[in-house]
Amino acid sequence: MAKRPIQCTYNFKIPSDPTGVIEMVRPMIVAAGGTVTGEIAATKFSVPTALGRFDGVCRVLGPEQVNIAVTDKPDLISCKVIRDQLTRYVTQAVVMYRQQEGSNGVSNNG
Repeated sequence: MAKRPIQCTYNFKIPSDPTGVIEMVRPMIVAAGGTVTGEIAATKFSVPTALGRFDGVCRVLGPEQVNIAVTDKPDLISCKVIRDQLTRYVTQAVVMYRQQEGSNGVSNNG
């Protein structure tokens, strides 16, 4: 079976360390029943949805930029639906990363 071309591609601007944020997205995808493999330079993922799973790869492009390319998806799932799901993961991960970053920098006065 021939590999289909990239179905959807997105660039996300991440206001925090993209590597740290991607590390926080990993367990979210796994908790949702998906899989995440590979290194930060090219993280492969598979995310289940009610209409079937979508697969892709995430690459860090720079200090505040990542590219996510969806390589396989059900025809019934639009690129917009996938973008919305990925945006939820990334937004939640940025919040968690900032909270963790803030708590690491706070000294305990006790």
